[in-house]
Order: sequence, then C-alpha cells, then structure tokens
Amino acid sequence: MALTLRRRSLAAPAAAIAAATLASACTGGTKEGEVKIGFITALTGPVAFAGRTFANGIELAVDQVNREGYLGGGRKIKLVKKEGAEKPSQAVDQARQLAVDQSVVGALCCILSPVAGAVKVITTDAELPLNIYGATDLGLQDPPYVVRTTTLPQVANKHLAQAVAADAEPASVAYVVTQDNSGWVSQYQSFKEGFAGTGVRDLGTVNTLAAQTDFSGAAGELMAKNPEAIVISTLQQSTISLVKALRARGYQGLLITTEVVGSPGAFKAAGATLAGVPFPVYFFAGKAGPAGQEFARSYEAEYGTDPDAYAAQGYMAAFMMATAVKNAGADPTRESVTKALSDIERLDDTIYGTVRFRDGQLYAPDSIVHITWTKDGRQREWAPAGAGAA
Repeated sequence: MALTLRRRSLAAPAAAIAAATLASACTGGTKEGEVKIGFITALTGPVAFAGRTFANGIELAVDQVNREGYLGGGRKIKLVKKEGAEKPSQAVDQARQLAVDQSVVGALCCILSPVAGAVKVITTDAELPLNIYGATDLGLQDPPYVVRTTTLPQVANKHLAQAVAADAEPASVAYVVTQDNSGWVSQYQSFKEGFAGTGVRDLGTVNTLAAQTDFSGAAGELMAKNPEAIVISTLQQSTISLVKALRARGYQGLLITTEVVGSPGAFKAAGATLAGVPFPVYFFAGKAGPAGQEFARSYEAEYGTDPDAYAAQGYMAAFMMATAVKNAGADPTRESVTKALSDIERLDDTIYGTVRFRDGQLYAPDSIVHITWTKDGRQREWAPAGAGAA
C-alpha cells in the first residue's frame, strides 16, 4: 500500500511529574525486534458478538504483517491484550496498565463511544498513540494522539436512507434509538438526515436505554404508529431483540438498521428474522477490490466464515498501526509512532480501496454497499421486495 505523508507538529510534552512517573516504569521484557502494541479487547460484555470479530480482524492483520516481514529489519508486532469488556471503568483500568508500560508504543481500542471517550483521556495523558477501531460518535479522534479507522456509519446510514426512500418508496418511517448512548443517537440522526426532504413522513421516535432487556413495550409503541418502515439505531443485542419482537408481533413493513447486525454471531442470534433487513457496510467481499478479496480469502481460511464489517475495521486498524510502526524508524518510540500515525494522509490499495484521513479520521465513502441477510444465512446486496429479494 502506498503512502502519502504530511508533517504535523506534536503536542507539548506532558507535565514533568507525569513524565517522571512513566519514565520509572520498567521498559524491559521486550524481545529484540519486538514492538508492543496494546489491544483492549471486548471478548466479554454487552458487545462480545462484535468484539470477537473485531479481534479476529486485528489478529489476522498482525499475523500477516509478522509473517510477511512488513515492518522490515526482522521486527514483529506483539499484541499486549487487555480485556476491557466495553465497560468504561474496566477499560480505563486496562488503559492505565498499558500507559505505565513504556515498552508499549501504541494502542488499539474501543467499540462503544463512552468507552473510547474515557480511554482516550488516559492514553493522551500518557502520550500513548491510540487508534480507535469501532466507536462511532463524531469527534472522538483528536490527533496527534488519537486517530480513528472506524468507517463512519453516519455517512453510510444517510446513504442507505436516501436509497430506501428512492427504491422502496415507503410512505412513512418511525425510529427507535438507544437514547443514552451518544454514538447511537448520532447514527439515528444520520438516518433522519437521509430521509429528510424525500417525502417520507416522519411518525416519531421511540427511546430505549442501553441497559434495557425487554423490548416488547418499544415494539408495541412502534407498531401503534403504523409506519411502513422502521429504522432501528440501537446496540447490537437491542437491535436483535427489537427485530425479533417486531416480527413476532406481525410487523410486515421494512426494517432498516446499521452494520451492527452484520456479524455471523448476530445472524446466529436473530436467525431468519434478519432476512431482507438492509444495513450499510464499507466492506463486502462480493464487491471488494484485490486487497479486499485477498483479505476475505485469508479470513475464511483462518476462521471458517466470511469477514464482516467489524472484522474489516479491526484489520484496517491493525494495518494502519503497523504502517505507523514501519514508518517510525528502526527503534519505534511513542513519540515516533505518534508522529508517523498522525502523518498518514492517504493509503492506497487497502481492503476498502483508497482511503483518506482528515483530522485523524478515515474516510472511504466510495466503498459503501447496502446489504442484507438471506433466510439461509448468506449476505447479498439489498434490493426492495419484488426486486430480487430472497
């Protein structure tokens, strides 16, 4: 992958007392040629379905980078894994452990926006460069110390809403959102922006909470509005529960949601109720370029299934961090990796094609695809009912 680099000055050093504390941390234990990257995982907790596939993508990228000698000079990346479970207090504790270990020169984290917001305070104070791979709230990136390879769902959601309005032509739409999670509120607002001005009548919004487990009431409220389409902008398990609750109540209209249902784990939990439900992704193996096709083949060989959008985001995050380490020189430090990471302006021939970075945020609008599940658990491009739907 080719790089276009630009120079950007680093922020001022941290306070002397913080520097002294960090300097006192042991830097030993790193094998010669080994570069440590922290990875706050989410293999347990409320979004473990997604956490597993994010981790698969990250681990696959690191294995390939190491096997192919991408860093040069015999250097290899070692992931220092810490389970954060996407709980702010637990993830912050893990970030603190990474922050005091000066042999760790970069970090990968987070799926939920509140977790990312809490973790980035710790890593920034420690001048530990952080690449956020999943959190969707706008503005979380803060270069030079915080960049984000999350493919912005807001852009893709707006794109999908416009396509649904034009192709499926629903007369009305209602919304349901996780109101106490800013990332999901932002995604909900992007759907509304997409439908605005299309002539589709807005019948209102039903609010849910992140800790909520019973969605029968929310489903009933939505059904009472009698919409021809319902947009679901909620956490993964909430989305699955809402889809099942709505279908169980006999809702026959069009359900629209986010990439949160794109993982095999999500389909396993929801089953055929997801058939025909459109959602947008930035990576779909059926339309990927050469690098994406190779990624899909490698992922299937390793894990026995096609990669979903989250696996692609994890892979891209790890590859970008590896690229920064490669560009940071023969003896990478937090300072040199920070500079190399924030200097990346463009990457060519990635699994998304050409991607660009603006103010620390990855953009890949040309790779958006609208897909859905079939009843037998395959993914295909979405088309309105009667236009090739399974």
